[in-house]
Amino acid sequence: MGVRENLVPPAGLPRAYALVSLIFGIGIGTFSTGSAVFFTRVVGLAPHEIGIGLSAAAGAVLVCSVPLSALADRWGPRTAWLVGVAGSAAGFLLWPFARGFVSFLAMIVFFELVNGIGQAGRNVYLIEAVEPETRVRTQAFARSWLNVGWSVGAGLAAVALAIDTHAAYLALPLANAVVLLVNLLLILRLPAGPAGRSRQQRPAGQRHVFTDRPFLAVTVLCAVLLAYGTIELEVVPLWLLTHTDAPKWWIGVLTLINTLMATTLQVWMTRGAHTLGGAARALRLGGLAAALGCPVVYLAGATSGLVTMAVFVAATVLFTLSEMWQSAGSWTLAAELPPAERRGEYFGAFRMGNSAIQMVAPASLIALAVTTGGWGWLLIGGVFLAAGTAAVPVVGWAARLRTPAEPAPALT
Repeated sequence: MGVRENLVPPAGLPRAYALVSLIFGIGIGTFSTGSAVFFTRVVGLAPHEIGIGLSAAAGAVLVCSVPLSALADRWGPRTAWLVGVAGSAAGFLLWPFARGFVSFLAMIVFFELVNGIGQAGRNVYLIEAVEPETRVRTQAFARSWLNVGWSVGAGLAAVALAIDTHAAYLALPLANAVVLLVNLLLILRLPAGPAGRSRQQRPAGQRHVFTDRPFLAVTVLCAVLLAYGTIELEVVPLWLLTHTDAPKWWIGVLTLINTLMATTLQVWMTRGAHTLGGAARALRLGGLAAALGCPVVYLAGATSGLVTMAVFVAATVLFTLSEMWQSAGSWTLAAELPPAERRGEYFGAFRMGNSAIQMVAPASLIALAVTTGGWGWLLIGGVFLAAGTAAVPVVGWAARLRTPAEPAPALT
């Protein structure tokens, strides 16, 4: 497979879906990069108020994720996707008028809720519109193009921050609103329904997902492995700054390595992950890579100079491999394990697990890895190792109990 095949998706829906991701990445990269300055300079928040608001929004996701995501089952995935994007665009148009903590809290919770509807719609749409053999590759292309868009957006935000005026800061959310409206038009041009598949009417009744213990076990497993993100973005930089002699600017180099790998290798790394067996093996490899990365980072505290910098590069490569394997495996599991008529609801539960780990991981992992002097890295590595080792049997358990109409392949 050539380089072009790993970077440019096939014509048709995969390319259109990647383009939507690229445009979305430009908008969200623009606002996210400058959001801290926008919140302090325009909205008038203190740093601790931003933290409280973000935590409250994460709590709202935990409470509301499943019922909101289930709207993708009731309304249809494309409709839910459109509602989520339209709601986000409206919210970004209102950001320049927000002042003080109360309005910030209302806005940030609103964004998390409408994003939940949109994300569920987007994911269920792709599950139903693309055959399993090409679905994971399509998602990998979308993730790669999202990273490219995010980088472009970060560059645009850097320009606004360099201008350093009130008008430049107001342009951040307004630019994202315009991008989301463009995204809305692109989504409207996508096929209206599943490619050759008939949607099933979602049955009424209680939330089925909370009684599906095998799927919940898979959700927990994927959430634990998702902690690679906290390691990459927060824990490794803090360890570099507080326990090693590596220069501060090396953090930027490590971020660049991660971005380049995730952009150019994500598609190639999905090979074989479109089946349940392949997805389980991808999770196992992701867990093993992260487990190995932890003691490598710990080693950086005992080296010096160029050796330390090289050790951090090795650790970054391992955690980025974990990121790509975990992504490929979780995409397939979130698509193939839920009952067809409850995919939105099940995606909501999957998102709950991700939100929970994102709430718990920063404080706990920083405490274990940084404040212990380093031995906590070995404990964190043990958690990743346990999760990776459990992947195949846990996914096998869930696969054996799937809906009879959707037989699962054997896991080896």
